[in-house]
Amino acid sequence: MFGDAVVATAILDRLLHHSHVITIRGDSYRLRAKRKAGLIKPNSIHHQEQVVRG
Repeated sequence: MFGDAVVATAILDRLLHHSHVITIRGDSYRLRAKRKAGLIKPNSIHHQEQVVRG
């Protein structure tokens, strides 16, 4: 997008300097809805673990 890795890194550094990073695990609501509708095959390991756990 920026064409240069150094410029992209500098821009991200400026944006994220005082931010808090939140890691979200699991499928998004849109991905879950697509799987439920049968539009996407349930082939990810994470999805299989959720199915087993209920």
